[in-house]
Amino acid sequence: MSIRSLAKNLPADPDNFGSVLGWGVIQKSPWRFIDIYASKDAAEAESSARGPRYSVEYGSHRLGTGDFIGGLIPPK
Repeated sequence: MSIRSLAKNLPADPDNFGSVLGWGVIQKSPWRFIDIYASKDAAEAESSARGPRYSVEYGSHRLGTGDFIGGLIPPK
């Protein structure tokens, strides 16, 4: 069972209109965006449940699309 991300409750990305910031679960090869989460722990739980081909990165996700820009520095 997938963990709900509640993406619409994430903070808006001030640099990308229509995008939110959070922890994304992705597969790098072939590229696949799974979802974005408010906490690293929730994203890591989802990534772990999906298997070793999936990873977690902090980044920006355009809601309603598969667009995700990872590699951003998370807030402290």
